[in-house]
Amino acid sequence: MKKNKNSDSGLSGIVLLAKQAGLTSFSSLSSVKRALSTTKVGHTGTLDSFADGLLVVLVGKLTHLVPHITNFDKTYIALVEFGSETDTLDPTGQVIKTGKIPSREEVEAVLPQFLGEIDQVPPAYSALHVDGKRASDLMREGKAVELKARKITISSIKLLDFYDNFARIEISCSKGTYIRSLARDIASACGSVAHLKELKRTRVGPFKLEDAVGADCSPKNPADDEKLYSQIRSHLLDMDMDLARLCGMDTAVLAHRYINDFNNGRPLKAKMFVHDLNSENVKNEVAVFYDDGKFGGVITKKADGNKFLLNYGFVIHYPEQKMKIFSWDQVVNGKFPEELKNAGTAITIGSFDGSHLGHRAIFDSVIAQKENKLVPGVLTFTRSLRGYKNPQSYEGDVVSLSQKIENLTEQGFAFAIVIDFSSEFGRIEGRDFLNVLVQNCGLKYLAEGSDFHCGYKGLVGMEEIKNIAADLDFAVQTIDSVIFEGEKVSSSRIRTCVLERQFHQAQKMLLKNFELDCTGFNWHKQGKNQIYAAKKGAQLLPPEGTYKTIVSFYDFSQKSGEAQNYRAANSDCTLEDGNLRLAFSDNLISGFVRSIQFL
Repeated sequence: MKKNKNSDSGLSGIVLLAKQAGLTSFSSLSSVKRALSTTKVGHTGTLDSFADGLLVVLVGKLTHLVPHITNFDKTYIALVEFGSETDTLDPTGQVIKTGKIPSREEVEAVLPQFLGEIDQVPPAYSALHVDGKRASDLMREGKAVELKARKITISSIKLLDFYDNFARIEISCSKGTYIRSLARDIASACGSVAHLKELKRTRVGPFKLEDAVGADCSPKNPADDEKLYSQIRSHLLDMDMDLARLCGMDTAVLAHRYINDFNNGRPLKAKMFVHDLNSENVKNEVAVFYDDGKFGGVITKKADGNKFLLNYGFVIHYPEQKMKIFSWDQVVNGKFPEELKNAGTAITIGSFDGSHLGHRAIFDSVIAQKENKLVPGVLTFTRSLRGYKNPQSYEGDVVSLSQKIENLTEQGFAFAIVIDFSSEFGRIEGRDFLNVLVQNCGLKYLAEGSDFHCGYKGLVGMEEIKNIAADLDFAVQTIDSVIFEGEKVSSSRIRTCVLERQFHQAQKMLLKNFELDCTGFNWHKQGKNQIYAAKKGAQLLPPEGTYKTIVSFYDFSQKSGEAQNYRAANSDCTLEDGNLRLAFSDNLISGFVRSIQFL
């Protein structure tokens, strides 16, 4: 378990706190709140005010874990005082019964009968509810309370010491066990009465009191406050894979490209995770981690016939990562960041018109270089090179530039060099082009498809690039083409599918629906449930006709200047003379049209 070094307000983590006798569990949390400047804390099991010992405190977003850790078994050391029973079964109550003092042998003889699953009647003075009221409140009002026995499990019970009329007993038990009731029942089995004199919790699941902070800080000594705060800040635990396994969960790493899907609550699929979640060996609760090790939440797995269904438990959203974008002029003029250059970069080059299966094989090779401490980046163009070279016959791009940037960001690239292709750029020789990337961007690794060419008139192919790489000291990886239904996956093939209305085929190669970016479209209302606009931009448009689509909307925040409240609706989309008409089954949904997905 590694320590979280961040001490800013709003952080998340786990604090193992040694609660002091005389404080309630709730009041004990105030020290954590003050130390970490947060109000979002929760503990995983109350200790009575007379008791001391381990409180597992969850901070910030990890409070979602409370129900998971509350179910842990716990270990206590109880000091039982025989000969007197109080109404509360602890030292704070009034004596209501007296009896004989059993011998050590008598106590040892009855302890085994409490092992395993047993029925236990909770104390009348407890937080359990009867007819909507706490049992303890009813007792204080002088009303009779009768609580039913509940099943609990004692996994271990051991007599540690016996002297005078006291027995020190160590108990490991399930959630819901009342040690006060156990003391009463042990005494009853000995023909006596008893109550708890002291109680110390030493373990909660994998967490131990010996690892907790605050044991040497007195709540009665204000001088100890800052000492306790310092201990809390320095011992805040991150939720990592080791800790998740200790908590009884399996772990899985979310592939970077699915971060947005996961954060937006889209249906979970096993392919989104690096680990095989379909295995029968995977537990029903899985802790999810992002590829940089940050905790992402918990998902559950449930058998459904011959397959497994994955469902969300809770999600801790990944901080939005914005990919750094540079122009070719910035690269040539030495404006590429020194820290990226000095770290070394892994790059792929191409139009990447739609992040299809073939592109993703290349992307995966580049992103994997993170393990070698290289910074993954991409060099691409504002639109497909075919659009530059053959503008009259070119049908249009599969994705808009903003969609391309969004796709590349989702893949996990740290930076993109975006080039607006020009005749001047087209005259750069291949070796000179690659040398600029080495000298100005720290290129150490290049991944490309086998048909990649660069430089003036595309004269430099992969074989020559390998020779150049040997001279300029960078590695080259050739990625095989991806074949789908007997043919190579390519942007041209996807373009053809869209023009032939084969959206399902395009979806299989893009791993998402073909989506028209509607940014900048001027929509006009027609009737109660129709809007229309002229198509803008360089993106491909299907043939004229009417299509089943999903339309994404958003609102625009006047305060932040950002899009918000994304939502979607089914619509019929009619294309005619470069215009789009959207018809909805219900009254028109308000907001701006973000995009149209063709089904």
